[in-house]
Amino acid sequence: MTKELFFPTPVYYFDVADSAALNLFLKNRIYSWRDLDQSGIERSNVKKVGSWHSATDMAKRPEYQTFVSVLQQHLDEVYEDQLYANGSQPMCLNMWANINPRNGYNRSHTHPGSLWSGVYYVQAPLESGQIIFKDPRVQASVSVAAFEDKSKHGPEQWSDVFYEAREGRLILFPSWLQHEVEPNLSPLDSPDSDRISISFNFGQALPE
Repeated sequence: MTKELFFPTPVYYFDVADSAALNLFLKNRIYSWRDLDQSGIERSNVKKVGSWHSATDMAKRPEYQTFVSVLQQHLDEVYEDQLYANGSQPMCLNMWANINPRNGYNRSHTHPGSLWSGVYYVQAPLESGQIIFKDPRVQASVSVAAFEDKSKHGPEQWSDVFYEAREGRLILFPSWLQHEVEPNLSPLDSPDSDRISISFNFGQALPE
């Protein structure tokens, strides 16, 4: 018997080196941003439970350029691994900050109009909610088989994939991949209970 596995969905993650100082810097500025714009905007975040979503011009703001540089380096690695056209570069389309307090969450969604999307965790207490990626094959849920022992399944058989929120972790995924974020159930008192993250979309700049 020959078995071949086609149509993989790549998800990359990196644990950013020396992230503690970077995260403290980012957290202070994100809270200051929210103080100036408490209403924020609403996308997949659920405002009625307190989830805050900043404007999407974060990558253009001078105070975040250190983080943009770190992010760009890791996107370069992904684009190289994907064997994209020589001379093409990751191009940041937009970026924003998220604060999810206790019970805050993000609805299921995709990121149309971009190539790669991702999330970076600035603050992530225990039980603050995992990100969930869904099987992108629409027809896969039409008829589901019964299995004897799911513990023996490989990743190619999973219908949902969960990643724990972890401070300093960067997760990159194709923008078309459906995902959502669980409610923040941290038992800590605010603001220590807040899950703070940065999300972004990248395209591809081709050489002229």
